[in-house]
Order: sequence, then structure tokens, then C-alpha cells
Amino acid sequence: TSTQNLGERRPVNTDYAVSLLEQLKFFYEQKLLTDVVLLVEDTEFPCHKMVLATCSSYFRAMFMSGLSESKQTHVHLKNVDATTLQIIITYAYTGNLAISDRTVEPLYETACFLQVEDVLLQCRDYLVKKINAENCVRMLSIGDLFSCPELKQSAKRMVEHKFPVVYRQEAFLQLSHELLIDVLSSDNLNVEKEETVREAAMLWLEYNMEARSQHLSSVLSQIRIDALSEVTQRAWFQGLPPNDKSVVVQGLYKSMPKFFKPRLGMTKEEMLIFMEALSETHGDAYVMSTSQPTTVVCYSPQAEKVYKLSNPPGDLQKVGTLVTPDNDVFIAGGQIPQNKSRR
Repeated sequence: TSTQNLGERRPVNTDYAVSLLEQLKFFYEQKLLTDVVLLVEDTEFPCHKMVLATCSSYFRAMFMSGLSESKQTHVHLKNVDATTLQIIITYAYTGNLAISDRTVEPLYETACFLQVEDVLLQCRDYLVKKINAENCVRMLSIGDLFSCPELKQSAKRMVEHKFPVVYRQEAFLQLSHELLIDVLSSDNLNVEKEETVREAAMLWLEYNMEARSQHLSSVLSQIRIDALSEVTQRAWFQGLPPNDKSVVVQGLYKSMPKFFKPRLGMTKEEMLIFMEALSETHGDAYVMSTSQPTTVVCYSPQAEKVYKLSNPPGDLQKVGTLVTPDNDVFIAGGQIPQNKSRR
């Protein structure tokens, strides 16, 4: 037969593809041959169904359903703002996406609603790279709301690492019950004392005690009370509401693990890390103070043991080492001499 199978078709000519897209963009800008108008608030966006359906599963389902809505010429979009929709339409006609700190969150929400997969992925990657101690709780909620496991997991790791800082934030106090339980139950909380977890739980409950009293037992049962000092336990239980005290205490002890598993931050111990110094020779050249391979070691005063760490490349020069107030160690910079090949 003269008809070719799909697999036998020639690949698309990229130059022609670019030219075609540029022509479609021109038609959009000049409002030529448009067959649908998107209505957002008081703004109209004359577009081409074919272009919208190409990038959006939402529009693809709408225009190809065969139902009466597939023939409509005007589509009203709710819960979408005009500025964000314009960014997505520009992407549909150009493949270029303008993301900034100001636009990324509404853009992610709209892309999720319209099911624009490529925009979703770019927004997700942008948000993951921007996660810090100030926004990680909000990113955790966003990742959960839009069912984005990558964003949710990255944000949760930051919440765990910065827990002593973030649990007082407004965003933390507004967490859903499910997300709060997920955080408080984690073994990876970077806390030195369980009292920090107890305080976080109480702050969340007291933020709206009337509505959250139903979660009293489930929230407090995440606290590993055998890690609290006896003084803290007595003072805490005495301060509980009289009507709920017996129920809460009973629930706490019932859910308490047989063997206490410490949180990650409780397993910290002091380490002395020794980085071999560089010594300057002639000109701008730096060489290691010894010809032997660099050995990075750390010493535990508590265990009186020496551990060997991963070594940097032997010919790496101009390295900077930094220790933060949170006891994170960063080794950055570095220069490899041009006369030596990179590996």
C-alpha cells in the first residue's frame, strides 16, 4: 500500500516546525483564524483550539470530547487570573516559560488545573531549587495540595533539618492535621531534645484549640514521652485540661514505643574535622603541603575514635571550608590546574 505506517513516517523537519510555530504565534497576535475565546475576569484571549489542546490535557479533553462543550466558542475559566493565563498561552505558542519568584506559585496552581504537564515540571523544579528555611513549610503544603511527591519530599527534608526554627512560623501553625502528624512522627527531626517536639505540638493545638481539640490525643501521641525528663513530664501533665487529662495520658502511654528511638538530632556528637592546609609556593600556584595524597579525617572526642572522610581530588587547589551555626560543613570552590587533565 502507498499508505505508510506511523513508525515508517519521516521525522519532523525542525526548521519547518519552528517556522510553523512562529506562524501560529503571528496568527494569535493578529487574532487570525482563532476558533475559541478564553474568558478570564474581564479579559478575552482569542486562541486556536489545536494549539491549546496540544499542550493542555484539560483543553484536549474539552475540545475532543464530542459533547456539546467541544463545539463552544467561548470558555469561561474560574479561579484563574489573567496574568498567569497569559504566561501559559505564551508558552503554548512559543515554548518559552517566564518563571519568577512572584509568578511561580500561581503558575503552578493554574498549570495543575489546566493539566499543562511541561509547565508543571518546570515550576516544580524551580520550587524545589528555591526551598529554604523560610518557605519550606509552605512548600510542603503546596506539594501536598497538588500531589507533587518530589516537592513534598524535598520540603519535608528541609522542615526536618530546620525544625527548631520553622515550628514557630505561622505556616507551621496552619499545617493540616495530616501533615503535622507526618512531620512530628519523623525519626529525622533535627532536634536535640524531645521538649522541642512537645512545644511544637502544643503551639499547633493552641493555635485553634476549639477546632483542634479533637486531634489532641493523636497529636500528643507522636511525642516520645520516654525521652522527656521526669520533671517535664510531671509539669506537662499537670498543665493539661482536667477533662482531657486521663484520656490524653492513657493514649500517650498506649502509643508509646516499647523501645525509644531517638530523633536524628539527638544522635549528634561533637566531631573535629581536619582539612589539610594549602601552602603557597611561587606566583599564584598553590600546592599541598605534602606530596602524599590528601587525607581528610575527623575525630570523635566522645568515642575517642578517628574516622576517614571522602577525599577531595588530589590536585584540587584553593578550597574553602565553612561551618555554619547549625554545624553543617560546606567545602566549596576549588581549582584544577590547566596543565592536568580533568577526570
